[in-house]
Amino acid sequence: MPIRLIAVDLDGTLLNSKVEISATNREALHAASERGVEIAIVTGRRFHSARTLLAPLGFPLTLISSNGARISSLDGDACHRNFLPAAMAREVLRATPDFRPYAVVIYDVPGHGQVTMQHDGALDGPLGWYRKNAPEALREVPDLEAATLPECADVIQVLFSGPPPLIEPAAPLLKASALAPHLNLTWTRYPARNTVLLDVMNRGCSKGEALRIWAARRGIDRAEVMAVGDNHNDREMLAFAGRPVVMGNAEPGVCCDGWATTLSNDEDGVAAAICQYVLE
Repeated sequence: MPIRLIAVDLDGTLLNSKVEISATNREALHAASERGVEIAIVTGRRFHSARTLLAPLGFPLTLISSNGARISSLDGDACHRNFLPAAMAREVLRATPDFRPYAVVIYDVPGHGQVTMQHDGALDGPLGWYRKNAPEALREVPDLEAATLPECADVIQVLFSGPPPLIEPAAPLLKASALAPHLNLTWTRYPARNTVLLDVMNRGCSKGEALRIWAARRGIDRAEVMAVGDNHNDREMLAFAGRPVVMGNAEPGVCCDGWATTLSNDEDGVAAAICQYVLE
């Protein structure tokens, strides 16, 4: 069956190592769009962070952000949300006090407060990164648990990020807790940066589930979907797609038997996959 929907991850996939979308990748996506193929960008990034990178592309696309928690147009009109209830986010923080220096609560709001952390957080974790790269989105508070108000309805997820030995024990702790049936834990790994991200999402929230929902709404069979990704948070999306394509720079353990591979993100691997499986 011909491909009618292309789902593409951002970091490590569409973005090269300079955090840019190359002209070659942009032109390939544009060519597919002009043929009537729908384009969905499926990313772990926040909506507002991803939109800044995608706005210059100049063709219609759907943005699935925060590892599947939000499906929307680039204008911000959301047609699907699967957010972590604020009361549940507070319970996650209460269950993981030793990981608080590396914890982030992410909100679905524009501007200041999209990401909230304790002001005494570890500087080798997300606090140092956001202070340097996105201070306009950062809110620092004395106590992250106390600041996560149960009546708030805009919490997207809780994120733990930092060196693997410091973050990895959080997953078995949450899986063994009473919270486990209500959560989905998603890993993104960057060994070269000595960093892992553990996204604590609402139950049933993943890139794969969001892509399934979007394809169904558009009347597109999974056999007509091509997905391209490079990291562990892409695996459910890749498993859903009839044509899964794994980047040449993918992390070990992402690719499964029978899945296609393409070039790396610095070799325009997305464009190569589109040329091979869509345009030709």
